[in-house]
Amino acid sequence: MSAAGFLSVMLYRRRNPGIHLTPGKGARLGAITGMLGFGALAVIAALITAFRSGKEVHDSLLHAIQQYGAHNADPRMQQVLDLFNTPQGFTLIMILTFVMTFIAFLIFSSLGGAVGAFLLYRKERR
Repeated sequence: MSAAGFLSVMLYRRRNPGIHLTPGKGARLGAITGMLGFGALAVIAALITAFRSGKEVHDSLLHAIQQYGAHNADPRMQQVLDLFNTPQGFTLIMILTFVMTFIAFLIFSSLGGAVGAFLLYRKERR
């Protein structure tokens, strides 16, 4: 994700050599890149879900979480497993996962864009 933000700044500067990107503008460009990346991920996830039955997706995710829970001695993990077994809990966990993924895409892509703008601006000044 950070590399995507950095790459977007690098490609933007290559296409527009006369424009000076500040780290703030680089972060915005990286954030846009993160939104597009998350959009692509969401489309792929929707296609996978559309071509597989909802029960199949639920069962495979539940199996993965149960394997993780078997290695975790935390009693709260059993509560998470019980919540995941209900349709409402599964929906809630999937929504929270998508929200956290979106935030991670924004943060890391923005950081990559800001770092890219900073490093490329320093390189240009020399």
